[in-house]
Amino acid sequence: MSRCWHSCSHSSLRLQATSESIGKKFGLLPQIEFLIRERGSHQTLKQNHTRRHTSATQQKNNCKSDNLGDHLGRTYSSAAALPTIHQVLRKFRDQSADMPRLSNLDLMKEADAETLYTLVWKDGSVLGYMLDSVVKQLLATPEEVRGPVVVDDAKRTVRAFELPTEAERTARVAALMAYWRENRTFDILRGWRDELWPVYGSDTEVLYSVERSGTGLGGFMRYGVDMTGYVKDETAPHGMKILVAQRAANKSTYPGMLDNSVAGGLMTGEDPFECIIREADEEASVPEALMRERAKFTGMVTYIYITDERTGGEAGQIYPETQWVYDIELPADFSPMPKDGEVAGFYMWTVDEVKEKLAEGRFKPNCALILVDFFIRHKILTPENEPDYDEILRRLRRKLPFPGPHQAGPSTV
Repeated sequence: MSRCWHSCSHSSLRLQATSESIGKKFGLLPQIEFLIRERGSHQTLKQNHTRRHTSATQQKNNCKSDNLGDHLGRTYSSAAALPTIHQVLRKFRDQSADMPRLSNLDLMKEADAETLYTLVWKDGSVLGYMLDSVVKQLLATPEEVRGPVVVDDAKRTVRAFELPTEAERTARVAALMAYWRENRTFDILRGWRDELWPVYGSDTEVLYSVERSGTGLGGFMRYGVDMTGYVKDETAPHGMKILVAQRAANKSTYPGMLDNSVAGGLMTGEDPFECIIREADEEASVPEALMRERAKFTGMVTYIYITDERTGGEAGQIYPETQWVYDIELPADFSPMPKDGEVAGFYMWTVDEVKEKLAEGRFKPNCALILVDFFIRHKILTPENEPDYDEILRRLRRKLPFPGPHQAGPSTV
């Protein structure tokens, strides 16, 4: 039986009211079932919800959830996370017994897509991949907002934002994103983050910066950091347990899904190692000194992800991504504590338990990819036990045409 640590309890009425609100926000079943039951010092809640690859109709008829922490591992949560941690915890699992399980290659295909208008710079460098619908809206935007735009339908290319300085280009892109947000042109911009992400013109030169929530509209290269925390445990399969995060149910993207121990986006001008230190503190209260002593850079993964409805906006956006990947061996007595509101709680699970949740499609897609990379590096997945090993390796290190630091070489910290 799992344990959950927190500092206060909530009445069943408050849990029900909060869950009904969340259910409406995320389009869950109108007939939400609640099971509030005392278990030690905490309560758990069962609620119907959606499964990842069902249709909209099926999502309203076929779904069921329960608390992950009731059955597996060790659970950590904060008082701030209590309104969400016991709610939409199994959002994408179908109740039918014959639902196909995901193989390791399926996990790769879900996070890494294999087509669009190409956004190019003056020298021909590829900056992004744009959907037809985005190009149409770009041309429909007043020129005084977007600036000059050249579209070559034969070559399927777009040129835009070609101003003299980085500051001018960034201001032009910001005006476009703000216009689209104000006019509700794209749903994805409802998740506005007020964070600027870089668009590179060379391996080291930033051409301009883009509001984080709008990067998919340009199909720009996105950069992030991911870290897998684990503790050694000789009694567990493979001699370890892995720290798994649960995304808060009020997240605008992939609410309630499982996540890497620590992860985050890399803002313009931010060093990857300093970014993962910041994220570790904000998401899990990992001390800076412990991070600097134990966090190990293990390499980069690169892939192209095509979004679906779980991203909180239009499906089909192009997300080329590079992740700086880190591992950290945590002290056996370490207790993570979320403090920025983005994480509902944590679980300390065996490798087999993590594999089970991966196969069920419970992880955010690119986080599943990072865990598969972890399994390969730690010899848990090998050519002998994984028939799709070679293709998985290829998809973990996809060659991408975009300029940027992923081409120049990774940080060595």
